[in-house]
Parts: sequence; C-alpha cells; structure tokens
Amino acid sequence: MQTQKRKVLAVASTSYHLMVFLFIKDAFLKDAQVDLVLTDKSAYLYELYTSGRTDRYFHHTFFADAKKIKNPYKSAPVNLWESFVYNPTVKAMLAEQDYPAFTTYDDLYFASPGVPDEIVKELIKTCIRKNRKLRLHRFEDGFASYTKPPISSVSTAMGRRLYQTIWGYDIRRQEQELYLFEPSLAEKNVADSAATGFTLKQIPKTPERITLVTEQIRDILQFQSQSFPQEYLFLGQGTANGMQNPDTYQSLVYEIAAHVGTEHFLVKPHPRGQYDAFDDTISVYSDTCPFELAVADGTMEDKTLLSYYSTACVSGKLLFNSRCRIIFLYPLAGDSFNEKCDYEDYFHTLCSLYDNIYIAHTKEELWKLLS
Repeated sequence: MQTQKRKVLAVASTSYHLMVFLFIKDAFLKDAQVDLVLTDKSAYLYELYTSGRTDRYFHHTFFADAKKIKNPYKSAPVNLWESFVYNPTVKAMLAEQDYPAFTTYDDLYFASPGVPDEIVKELIKTCIRKNRKLRLHRFEDGFASYTKPPISSVSTAMGRRLYQTIWGYDIRRQEQELYLFEPSLAEKNVADSAATGFTLKQIPKTPERITLVTEQIRDILQFQSQSFPQEYLFLGQGTANGMQNPDTYQSLVYEIAAHVGTEHFLVKPHPRGQYDAFDDTISVYSDTCPFELAVADGTMEDKTLLSYYSTACVSGKLLFNSRCRIIFLYPLAGDSFNEKCDYEDYFHTLCSLYDNIYIAHTKEELWKLLS
C-alpha cells in the first residue's frame, strides 16, 4: 500500500526566509507535499504570490495579509475560544479563493527568533485544531536566530497546560528543532537546549544544493542584481530606536571614504537607518534586488563589505559560501548605539569559520585591512 505523503506548510515573510526554506525543503522534505504561505511583511511578496512563479516548487501558495487581523493583541478568553472552538482569523487573512485549499498539515515550518509573529500564531492555532499531532519547526532568520533564544509558540504556562489538558497536545514535545546553517555560531542562550527546549539542527549546504537553490530563487524572484565599479560598500545600521552618538557613526564612514577614495566607496542605507544620509561626495547604492540575492548572484564576490555589525553582509557566506571580504567596525563605535553589541562569541566564531571576515578593533587595524 502506498504511504501517504506528509503535508507540510511553510511560512516566508522575506526573501531570506524563502531561500533558507528552499535549502530545508531539498535536504529534508523531498518526499513531502509542501504548501507555502507568503505574507505582507515584505511588499514584493504579494507580486510574487500573484505571479504564480512558486507553482513549480510548491503544491499550493497562499498569501496572508496581517492587516486583516482585526486585533493581534487578543485577550485570554478570545485566544481560548479561537484555539479550541473556532478561529475566523485564518480564513479572513488568507485570500478567499485559496482558503478551501488550506488543509490538515503534519508539519509547520517558520522563522522566528523569540516569539512568533501574529500571522504564525494564527496559523499555529488553526493547524493544531486540525491535527493534534502537528510538529512545529523553526528555521533561521539571520543574526537574531543565533543570539535571541526561541520562545515556545504557546508562550504562557497556562496556555500550554490548557492545550495539554484539553487535547493532550504538549507544545514542548511538538516543537523542539531550530534549523541553522552554522549551529556553532549560536550564543549560549540559544544553544542551551535544557533552558530553551530546542535542539539545534544543521541545514546541510552541499555545492550541488547551493547551485540548485540559487537556480530556484533566480527563477522564483526573477531578480537582476546591479553591478557597480566601486570596491568598497558600507552597509548602514538600523537605528530606528535612536542612537547615543551619531557623530561617531557618521565620522568613521567619512574617514573610510576618504582613506580608500570616494570614487571607490558606496553606502547602502539601511531601511530603518536614520543616519545613513551623507553629503554628495559619497555615492549611494540602490538596487530593487534584495541584498542577499545580489550576493547570491555573484555581484559582491570581488567587493569589501563594511558594517558596524549588520549581518546582512554575512548571509552570502552562510547560504552561498560567497568569497566577498567583510570588515566589522563595531569596536570603533561603542558609544554610538543604544543597544549594546555584546555578541563577541558570535563574531569571533564567524571569523574562524569563514575566510575573509575581519573585526577592526582599532583604527590602525582598519587602515591595514583596507590597504
């Protein structure tokens, strides 16, 4: 008798999520029926959903619109009712023509350092109601997944007891895996399975798999990265929550540009960066292609990427073994950021695992690295 395929649902809110999941899908889910949920967290994913370009790689694609969730901060009684009796939210946030295809799933995959977002929480509630043996799997979302411990999808002790008492569903037994490309990079607060309840599982990336996923993501996202002649690219830091000393942040960028020559230097402003506007002596990198995809396309292979501690520049190494050169500058601007950069283990392990990654602790070290 033919064994029924496992039914898997995966959630992608960014192009990075989609790329990471394609690695997982090829490594672990070749024999499964896999559906995909794209969300409104990244604007371009709606165009991808309507394009049908994921149809060759997934059994069915849904689009989840968080704006249709009337109240993401629900009271305990409402959560209780929606978890165990009826939840109208999933039907509301999925496209009407797709909702009938939303089936009973054996596994749900999503990226979430810390607590899952409102879309994932709603999907989890409905999927558990449909299948009380549902397995939940986390996968990496860049730097935060290595430094911020995952928190149970049912985050309160009372909620976990209710699921176990009413349905015999032990969330801690059903959600135990965190998929990372480099588990050795995880900080102790993430790697301590006794404290978090999660064990780390490595995503294998053979040369053949890297080639396959690169081809798939090119076909799905139809991107064309922009080449540029400058050798040095500074990636701005997200500073939406403010900065203690923006003068240090900006003056170092000007110093680097002057050192290498402004004609050789570009700045890529961070979407949430408030201090990435420089004078017209410094050129700006702009590309509609998400940065990870530009790295995957080989545009950065002969470049030097500079950043305080933005790990967008590392994604090419983690996913595609990029050969680009990376210099972290965070020790030179300790007074700039409200958030303390205290992940020395992560950055030093990163330097030991990959070639061409450096940390500039002094200006003298930086000038040597740039020479």
